[in-house]
Amino acid sequence: MLVVRELEVTYQGVIKAVRGVTLEAPERGVVALLGANGAGKTSILRAISGLLGTQGGRITHGSVEFDGQPITSLEATRIVRMGIAQVLEGRRLFGSLSVDENLRAGAFASRDAAATRRSYDRVMELFPILRERRRSAAGYLSGGEQQMLAIGRALMANPRLLLLDEPSLGLAPVMVQQIGNIIGEISASGTAVLLVEQNAQMALAHATHGYVLETGQVVLDQSAAELLRDESVRTFYLGLHEEGGRADFATLRQRRPERRWAL
Repeated sequence: MLVVRELEVTYQGVIKAVRGVTLEAPERGVVALLGANGAGKTSILRAISGLLGTQGGRITHGSVEFDGQPITSLEATRIVRMGIAQVLEGRRLFGSLSVDENLRAGAFASRDAAATRRSYDRVMELFPILRERRRSAAGYLSGGEQQMLAIGRALMANPRLLLLDEPSLGLAPVMVQQIGNIIGEISASGTAVLLVEQNAQMALAHATHGYVLETGQVVLDQSAAELLRDESVRTFYLGLHEEGGRADFATLRQRRPERRWAL
């Protein structure tokens, strides 16, 4: 459904954040984009959703296609209407507006009142807590509830492809698990998900395929099961070493062996 070919993204005309990335997302399932800060994950999502220009970025090479149609130069509103919605990192809710008002904002591109109502009912089924908080200001919700609202707002556009940018960021472990389960439910209901995450354990537990990025390039392209078994991924993205314990980032850097992928 989504095909990104040799994508190159540059900011301010000089900073190259993405360097020749090629990836695909099928009509169903979850595809994970893994990598450290600065790897280019968010820039790829912005390139797909048409939001690069808001950050001074632009596509300088390559293409993005959705259902066989080029969307590289389309405006974000048009891309939403085609069936792609993005949940931004940090949630970006309207804090002074109510839960219901935030959800209605997510349906701004819809011209079908019946479809909007079905989307609303779907969101309330996925997130029962939002029904209880319907009239509460979004800014007063807990972090987990805000993340649910951000995902729900995107689902109000009834997307065929949902782009999620760091949905577990800043959440307690129990809430991370709940968000992961919700991503699985969204996928099972027929909406494809392209998931950007630094929590590789959560992402790969729900993904069917994964890409590992470093410095704007894809260095691993494998099924989620293969990535979970890969020792390099286990060490540097899951924080596991041979004794089965955990090591902090500084220790891992000191002990870092030669990687099996070459740039």
